[in-house]
Amino acid sequence: MSFFIIVFLIISFLIYGMDRYFYITISNILDIKGVNSDMTLKSLGYYNESIFYHKIYKILLILIISIIIYGIYILFNRKKDRELKSKIKELEEDLIRINRGDYSIEIKEDDEYSILRDEIYKIIVNLKSLEEESKRQKSNLKKDLSNIAHQLKTPITSIGFMAELIKTDKENIDIYLEKLHLELDRLKNFTEVLLKLSKVNSNTIDYKYEKLSIKEIIEDIVKNLNRDRKVKVEYFGEDFMILGDEVWLYEGFLNIIKNSLEHTLDKIKIEFMSNPIYGEIRIKDNGKGLEEEALKRIFDRFYRGNTSMPGYGIGLNLSKAIIENHKGEIEAYNDNGLVFQIKFYNVT
Repeated sequence: MSFFIIVFLIISFLIYGMDRYFYITISNILDIKGVNSDMTLKSLGYYNESIFYHKIYKILLILIISIIIYGIYILFNRKKDRELKSKIKELEEDLIRINRGDYSIEIKEDDEYSILRDEIYKIIVNLKSLEEESKRQKSNLKKDLSNIAHQLKTPITSIGFMAELIKTDKENIDIYLEKLHLELDRLKNFTEVLLKLSKVNSNTIDYKYEKLSIKEIIEDIVKNLNRDRKVKVEYFGEDFMILGDEVWLYEGFLNIIKNSLEHTLDKIKIEFMSNPIYGEIRIKDNGKGLEEEALKRIFDRFYRGNTSMPGYGIGLNLSKAIIENHKGEIEAYNDNGLVFQIKFYNVT
């Protein structure tokens, strides 16, 4: 109703103004022609300086125009309301569909509503993605905690058993103490690896990047690990430089080479190659390789295909994370033994 009143007042103002303008214009034209404008207009039935025969005609015209404009306004609003309700219904159906896991979207006309619809769609999809990622992380955390508890249980149980034996068997205290120290070292190594893994996965490491010879790092690791093993190590190809953190790259390759030394028969081949896109290292042992299932999960955290294998199932997962944080990638495959293929991309 307030809109109708506003329209009525505006139309009244316009009609009165136009009425006055046309009356004065006609009067001036008659005066120019030498005709008495007042007498002529009054004789024609126009009074009170108005082009209308009577004021009621003016009021009726104002009222009719106001009603027409108001009617158009009402019809337009009803149409907009229907369109809005229809679009809200579509949006509601889209949200229900997305909530059920169907993320397909129909491309529609490019208007304000479609832009809003697309933005809401993006937000919902992102929220669902975060929800699914949160569920996945919770599931992984549960598995990790279970694996950590399992890894801790064995040495702790052994330590408790050795402590009891020390109390009851005084003659073999030295043997029990030695075993006790071995289990304590095992616990220490396990916690250190866990801390390193947590730092890498949480992206809290401040890597100190510098140009490094990848061959020098690998040779140093082989020298330290192969002192007592006497495994033959052969090098092929030319060395190349990469940009990385020496300490963490050493840790990454340490686990890979250690794995190769533990599973080879008597020889390891390490090959270096590079091109303008990436530098590549292949570390190959001549062992029996891995079964398909173990090969697929070799980099999974806490995975140990054969529970009699040494280690905690963390080292290769840590190596993969370190290499990926250095803009690299790693994969493993069988080729008359197990091969680790590592690539570092030349990304500035």
